[in-house]
Amino acid sequence: MALLKELAHLKISLDVVKLATNNFGAENFVGVGGFGKVYKGEIIFPDGLTKTVAIKRLDRRHGQGEHEFLMEIMMLSRYRHKNLVSLLGFCDEGEEKILIYEYLFNGSLEKYLSSNSLTWAQRLKICIGAARGLEYLHNPFGTQQRVLHRDVKSANVLLDELWETKIADFGLSKIGPANQEFTFLVSNAVGTFGYCDPLYAETNILTKESDVYSFGAVLFEVLCGRFCVGKPDDKHRLLTKLAQQSYEQGTLDDIIFHGLRGQMDNNSLRTFSSVAYRCLKRDREERPTMAGVLEELELALEYQVSFQSGKPMEYEEIIEMADRDQPLVYTNKRELKLLLSSGIRVDWGRRWFSLSKKEHNCEMISASEFLFYNPGIVNWIPHPTSRFSEVAMIERPHNLQIEVDIETILLSPGITYAAYLVFKYWYGFRDVDELEMSTSIEPVFVGLQYRFKDANESSFAHLADWTDNGWMVLELCQFVSYKKVAKLELFFEGIPVYNTILLEGIQFLPVEMDIEEEPVVVDNSIGIDTNWEQKLPSDYQFIIKTAKDRVPYNITNKEIYMLFSNGILTNRGQMLFSLDKDGIKCCMPAARAILEDSPEEFSRFSEMASFRWISLQESRFEKVAECQSGRVLRINYQINSHMLSINTTYAAYIVYKLPEVSNGTLDCPLEVKDRNFGSSNFNEVRFIYLTNPKTPLTVLGDQNGNRRANKNPLYRPKVEGIPRQRKDGWMEARIWGFTADVATSVYIAFDVTCNEREQLTGLIVQGIEIRPK
Repeated sequence: MALLKELAHLKISLDVVKLATNNFGAENFVGVGGFGKVYKGEIIFPDGLTKTVAIKRLDRRHGQGEHEFLMEIMMLSRYRHKNLVSLLGFCDEGEEKILIYEYLFNGSLEKYLSSNSLTWAQRLKICIGAARGLEYLHNPFGTQQRVLHRDVKSANVLLDELWETKIADFGLSKIGPANQEFTFLVSNAVGTFGYCDPLYAETNILTKESDVYSFGAVLFEVLCGRFCVGKPDDKHRLLTKLAQQSYEQGTLDDIIFHGLRGQMDNNSLRTFSSVAYRCLKRDREERPTMAGVLEELELALEYQVSFQSGKPMEYEEIIEMADRDQPLVYTNKRELKLLLSSGIRVDWGRRWFSLSKKEHNCEMISASEFLFYNPGIVNWIPHPTSRFSEVAMIERPHNLQIEVDIETILLSPGITYAAYLVFKYWYGFRDVDELEMSTSIEPVFVGLQYRFKDANESSFAHLADWTDNGWMVLELCQFVSYKKVAKLELFFEGIPVYNTILLEGIQFLPVEMDIEEEPVVVDNSIGIDTNWEQKLPSDYQFIIKTAKDRVPYNITNKEIYMLFSNGILTNRGQMLFSLDKDGIKCCMPAARAILEDSPEEFSRFSEMASFRWISLQESRFEKVAECQSGRVLRINYQINSHMLSINTTYAAYIVYKLPEVSNGTLDCPLEVKDRNFGSSNFNEVRFIYLTNPKTPLTVLGDQNGNRRANKNPLYRPKVEGIPRQRKDGWMEARIWGFTADVATSVYIAFDVTCNEREQLTGLIVQGIEIRPK
């Protein structure tokens, strides 16, 4: 074979092997694996060094043969890493196929799964070493090809005398191109029962995520102190199923290996168990990469080390960085945390450090660290509410270009942070006063265009929120802080305002809110219940009279209630009336009844939308409105008091479908302005989104400069108009609210306006649904 000739310098004679093993004597036997028996011995190598070695002798009765023998030689001669076993030689004489490795004195990980001698920190270090080895195989450097191991298990995770981890047994491995994001191979499923990826077993399609699944099984073995496969009569024979069930039910403590739980930091356990659980996801797309697994395991170890040290993370370092003109006075840890929660200036006044409510580190970097392309238009002035001694005052900043190239040094590892530009408008040498600030509960539209350095496409930040001290914050991106230092590189391409602004800096705050992984589906349907008689409205006869279709005269009250529960068309088919599960009246006027259509002869010049009226099978109305042009939806409608329940707070939702081809349009928030002269909210402005708002999610400090868009919507906490999917297939977004406190008609009048860069073309509107808030 050409390979064996190429590696002739590694060939060792059978006589030398027999001498080293006392002719494969029982006293040298140390175990057996899928390849065959393993022996311990000593061999003198050509360099004169005597080394203790592990000698694997092929036994074809175990199912492996010459292919696996050659694969192992090829793999370990070409792929070298500190977390892979080292091949020292081989023997190929006659029927004898023998592999010679460095001897690892502590054997395989499977021997120690149920051993009290391994602490939680040691187990984490072993898992990290294994992850590094597998990550190298999946993403090799240079021109090497990607390796898919195919038999990841604790028996193939070996430990040397220093407890360093080595991945072993490459006889079943497959190789594929490394320059592709996704590598898949079609091969007969092999591996070990309990560890093998179910999708691989079912489809014979092998991917690197198959190794990730197997490694997830190993992680739970380490956590639970038991083998992946139990005895045949074991109720929970497969550890992977038990672990998934326990994680989902929050009962992991019941299966963690005894003695370990008391050693663990809660954050360490949470991080470790989370990544192990995601490794076992059935869908490959939901499993992390080995690089991602490695990052989270390293984070779990960081938490554990910090926990064992007994020190509050980084507080000593932060205290040393505090400004000397701002002395810190405290007598205990509690007082120190209260002091840090208020915030202190550090790093010679260039940074502001504080603790969040959940005691995560927060950091703000002064605008003095920005690079202004036109510094002549920037004046540095003090400001009473700023956290820094000076802020940047900039007149007419619409053509301002700023480069931000800064490093964070104080953030908590493993936390998702949002980066915010902190600024405020400056009107004739005064701030927004307290009255203006207190009434400005709605965000302010800014529309800032910016991009990550070296990125091809620009991003937009649309809405700025108010802070308690009168500054505004504009979210730029989100990222997970895996390392202590995170580098942010941005280029602002112009701030589209003509007023003078004050720039304070960029603030990094943890995202401490629940972010929904999947879109919320709104279900307005209800079933019949035993209290229907109390829920049937007293004026139901009026609603029956306005029904579009004739209602039989002999219909029972119970049938009327069911009819209302499912919705009934009234007002000549232009209103859908219904009752919710509590018997509260709801209604949806159709688009034909509420939308003001721009006359065709003026539509070319008007900003008001013009419509094409079309039929859709999924609509309850005969016609829906498809926008042909324009930026403004003008909504006018008077709701009869019989369609509403008295003393009820209602919300109004626009019910719509997005254009089939949007090309990125309608991503901006839409402005909703109250035009009802009789309303106390006249001229008040709110914002809604028709598509889920996304904040760029970036990997700060990535050596490859990779950026990726956020897969999941990041819900803004102060904007109520977030779109939701309805069970009937339509989308909805809340545009307004009101209280029906007396038995009178309610008049609604709004303008819904999109950004100047966009049009509403292709948007389909079914109507405005009015239901309890």
